[in-house]
Amino acid sequence: MAKTTPITFHVPASAANLGPGYGVVALALDLALGITAEPRTDGVVTVERRDDPSAHMEDPRHDPVLRGLRVGAELFEVSLQKGLHVVVEGTIPRGTGMGTISAGYAAGLALAVRLGRKKATASQLLDALVPLGGDPAHGAAALLGGLCATVPMSAPQATQLHQRIVPFPIHRDWHYVIALPDAQMGTADTKRVLPPTLPHAAAARSTGRTIGVLQALQHGDEDLLRHCIVDEVHLPYRRRLVPGLSEALVAAVDAGAAGATICGHGPGMIAFTMSSGRTPEIARAMVHAFAKAGREATTLTLQTALYGALPNLPT
Repeated sequence: MAKTTPITFHVPASAANLGPGYGVVALALDLALGITAEPRTDGVVTVERRDDPSAHMEDPRHDPVLRGLRVGAELFEVSLQKGLHVVVEGTIPRGTGMGTISAGYAAGLALAVRLGRKKATASQLLDALVPLGGDPAHGAAALLGGLCATVPMSAPQATQLHQRIVPFPIHRDWHYVIALPDAQMGTADTKRVLPPTLPHAAAARSTGRTIGVLQALQHGDEDLLRHCIVDEVHLPYRRRLVPGLSEALVAAVDAGAAGATICGHGPGMIAFTMSSGRTPEIARAMVHAFAKAGREATTLTLQTALYGALPNLPT
């Protein structure tokens, strides 16, 4: 390996599929995985998961950080022959729609870039992350931080898909209330409920609203966000999978949120406000709405993570 001293960095959680920006728009959240890597001399590559107590029960060969590291080592000509010990710490809850798996892949790939000598772009890393099973939008936010969109760069029928990450400015005063109900939503189920096609009119409205969401988040425009966070692509179908989710979305806005939507594939949801003083009431309203539907929920109050796995990396 090119480096022999410990390497440390952070990879943020993320909220993807923001309203009409399904599969395209994501936001990095200031809840992170902490990565520390130290060289070994016995030729063994290990990942120690301190962030998740249940991780020791899983096959370590399938760990997202390890898989990302091995793919990155091939791409960037990193020798792992002497061995490496990677410690993962953090509190990103798994299975909530906050991009935990994609953050793991991003961590492994980012570690390979730090160990290697070949230059890389964030978009090249995203093209390596998606075939592993990562989500493009979650992956983009994990790699660069802030507010990101992903742009397809390959033809619709191409066998190898390429994307470019486009970062957008975001107003620093946004606050997010994340509600996490005690519900399970498998990725297969969340995809199964989506229709195979959309009406042309819905596609046009979604395109316009996606642009509006980006503009609203950049300028702190709560009124614009309220009108543009409306989704016709995935939320109307996925909200049926979690009792109380529809009511919680309405309750968040009634309590002062500029808008609310599902977080990633769910079941978590995210509410937006420019006022930190509104966050406690928004959180209480969402918890109460889930409770009326017979579900318990916890909440997190976060802001934007303006860092990614690879800060200052060209897109």
